Amino acid sequence: MKVLVVTTSYPDFPGAQRGIFIRELCLELNRHGVEVMVLTPKVLSSSPYREEDCGIRVQRFWYPSGNTHQNRLEKIPVLPMAVYMISGVLTGLRTILKDKPDIIHGNWIVPTGLIASIIGRISGRPVINTARGMDIRVRSNRTVKPLFDWAAKHSERLTVVSPAMKAIPGLEKAEVITSGVDPLFFAITPVRASKTVLYSRSLEPVYDAATLLKSIPLVREHLPEVKLVIAGSGSQEADLKLLADRLGISEQVAFLGHVPHEAVVGLAREASVFVSTATADGTSIALLEAMAAGLTPVATDIDANRALITHGKDGFLFRPGDEKDLAGKLTLALSCEISPQVLEHKKELLKDTVVWSTVAKRFITSYTHLLEDHRRYNG
Repeated sequence: MKVLVVTTSYPDFPGAQRGIFIRELCLELNRHGVEVMVLTPKVLSSSPYREEDCGIRVQRFWYPSGNTHQNRLEKIPVLPMAVYMISGVLTGLRTILKDKPDIIHGNWIVPTGLIASIIGRISGRPVINTARGMDIRVRSNRTVKPLFDWAAKHSERLTVVSPAMKAIPGLEKAEVITSGVDPLFFAITPVRASKTVLYSRSLEPVYDAATLLKSIPLVREHLPEVKLVIAGSGSQEADLKLLADRLGISEQVAFLGHVPHEAVVGLAREASVFVSTATADGTSIALLEAMAAGLTPVATDIDANRALITHGKDGFLFRPGDEKDLAGKLTLALSCEISPQVLEHKKELLKDTVVWSTVAKRFITSYTHLLEDHRRYNG
């Protein structure tokens, strides 16, 4: 079986973290006998147009990116995105003519799922599209919504990364297949007595790390030894460091910047609590990794997180943007209010569903059904 994966994000160079989980999925599919090709935008001028990545053939298409990733842009740049779409479609069609994939798998409904639906419709290839967290925000844009709806409608099969996303119009019948977790996280035994809180998400506005920093002085009133490790980078990094200085917590906060994915495993070993302050999300891979490691999760009270955390039983939920509520939940988490036995039980439950091999097998099953249905209805 040959699959063309069309994706907004894929590592720009060896060791890069952007789109690392898409790469992990592709590698795992390849290990299970699927021949995988990747179509992705060329964001950085230093990235090659073509490369072979551990058996994955990667093809990048040009557009005027300005060497800047889309998630760092405040507004959608109309002309560059028009070029993005045209270039992606033309490159995708050339890839189909050359490599003749059996299936096209789009990741993120807009923009690359839209590209997948267009080239699938032109070429007659069956299309499966996966909606991920960013799609929740993207669809709320009035200009983008019709494109999102068209792409979803012209997908023969749809998947979402969390049950909450099925509430989005057009995705009601989608299959839920979560993102995967590296098995190394399941081997971690966290330091329960540690007063270290781990944050391993990007420093972009939607992830709201500012609320986390504002909560730390309040936590210190009860737990003076609290430490915060921020393993991530982004457009708000400099402002957040200034905020930490103003709050007088610079000694309690370690800004590590970009951290290789494998190094996050080591950081999880030294922490006891993980926090996600995202105001909108699909299924957070960072949150899944933390739960796989047995850390106590503290996350925003949004639909995606309610599907993973039962408040007060196996983690804590707090009101988005409310540093006082967050401080209270962090204090409870650091005080071991959730028993280690409960966290270990949750860890075992996750092991059966979110390791990459399981996720890849579920996609292969979905691909198989898609091919069968396509052949049945198209002769």
